[in-house]
Amino acid sequence: MRQLEFDLKIGLFVFIGLILLTVITFSLGDFFFKSGYNIYVELGFANGVQESAPVRLAGIEVGEVKDASVFKDKDGKTKVRLKLWVTDDAKIESDSKIIINTLGLIGEKYVEIIPGTPGVALIPSDGTMYGYDSVSVEEITKKGYEIALKLEQVIESMDQVLEQIKTGKGTIGKLVYDESLYKETESMVKDLKANPWKLLHKPRKKRTSTEDSPTEGNKGKF
Repeated sequence: MRQLEFDLKIGLFVFIGLILLTVITFSLGDFFFKSGYNIYVELGFANGVQESAPVRLAGIEVGEVKDASVFKDKDGKTKVRLKLWVTDDAKIESDSKIIINTLGLIGEKYVEIIPGTPGVALIPSDGTMYGYDSVSVEEITKKGYEIALKLEQVIESMDQVLEQIKTGKGTIGKLVYDESLYKETESMVKDLKANPWKLLHKPRKKRTSTEDSPTEGNKGKF
């Protein structure tokens, strides 16, 4: 009986140890055995990024967000400060662009670092960079709604123009449905086909009355 209890305790201990080992293995991540450094990013809108969010350089994961906090700048405006940890082999130029991106439309938020100009000074450990504010989903939805309203107005205007054309109103409607204009145009075309020389004929300039009657200076010269 005692041997059975002892075996059960050993088995339970081994089982719990395996569970803890599995949790620790998956929680360590790929960067546990790598060395790196911290940089800080200040921006006006975090777009929902949280701690442990991935940090990518040129599309490759090189670190993670260690901390996210808010503060007031010298003008009293609320800003966001992110503490990023990146690996030593992630060389980040000082003019690199940093944005908060999304995996898919509603996926995980992460920090995207777009490499800067080659040869520019690199950001040192504990250096500060300034990120670009992302556009929120609400702002995109608002812009899409405004565009939809404008398209609706354009479609309504086109419907009105088409209705005028169908009823023969307006300049375009008259050109399409007025038979007299069509007959006059057809007659003119037939006339030009029969007498193409009219296209080259220039009408004579009408002489004025002063040109028809001799002036006083011309009297007696005939």
